[in-house]
Amino acid sequence: MSNTGHHEEGQNAREFSKSKNRRHLLNSAAEAIFKHGFRGATIAAIQEISGLSRGMINLHFKTKENLLLAVAEDLSNSYSERWNKVAHDPDLSAKEKLMGIIQVDLSPDILNERDVAIWFAFRSEVCSNPEYRKFIDSRDASFHGTIVDICQALINEGKYRNGDASLAADAFIALFEGMWTDFHLHSQEFDRRRAEQACHYVAASLFPDHF
Repeated sequence: MSNTGHHEEGQNAREFSKSKNRRHLLNSAAEAIFKHGFRGATIAAIQEISGLSRGMINLHFKTKENLLLAVAEDLSNSYSERWNKVAHDPDLSAKEKLMGIIQVDLSPDILNERDVAIWFAFRSEVCSNPEYRKFIDSRDASFHGTIVDICQALINEGKYRNGDASLAADAFIALFEGMWTDFHLHSQEFDRRRAEQACHYVAASLFPDHF
């Protein structure tokens, strides 16, 4: 094998290791927030969980603040990827998209003690660090706009008189927010099936010919 081949292999291995360490630090910082709260997610706590040095944190993120911001972005991206996959599936009807988004919102992959606790931890810090808002805002323009579009499609299909897609979207997002808060406070008693039934109940009230 040529020297170029060896060089490329070595470079690829370094890039893989770098990416792996970055992911490990993101997971460790998230775990630190979950275990110790936002203020308790210190460099020392993140080091203890990750087993990596402070120098490694500095190499990848330069500061703890950058690392925590990356955790918020990572959490947001994970959520967005899930609902976007449903919302932009060309094979799904408007009804199926709405039901799919409800299922994503209530799924254990999204609605779990760790991630929801981290989500609310970031929300508690928005006043002191407005940068977090764009990653944890329930009024996210993309998400709201998607729900509006789905509701408008249902209104058009059902020819619902006095249908208001924007108000319907507000109602669903408020409902999702309520479900997440309920889960955060009462995760052991939370009934996902009943929560989904409640969402169906609201959908049937707004779009009776569809649900």
